[in-house]
Amino acid sequence: MNTKENWIEETLNSLDDIQRVEVPLSLSSSLVNNSKQKEIRLSAIQKWAIAASVIVLLGINLISITEYSKKSKNVSSNEGTNVIYKEYFSSDY
Repeated sequence: MNTKENWIEETLNSLDDIQRVEVPLSLSSSLVNNSKQKEIRLSAIQKWAIAASVIVLLGINLISITEYSKKSKNVSSNEGTNVIYKEYFSSDY
């Protein structure tokens, strides 16, 4: 075997001696207690505010998509008559 293969084998064999670390009981019990105590409840106003913000974001996205598609149609329809546009964006170098 060459040096690179030896290094690979040594690296793979180094994982054989790894042992699991024991968690102290105080830490594990505090983690369990904290996870049980934290329940998040949303009020009706918060739920409606979230729903309204999602609707507003969707509306803004739809408006921007329609405006972009209108502008791209206008640009493509003017492409034949606008010589400067054709020269600027032509791929002929």
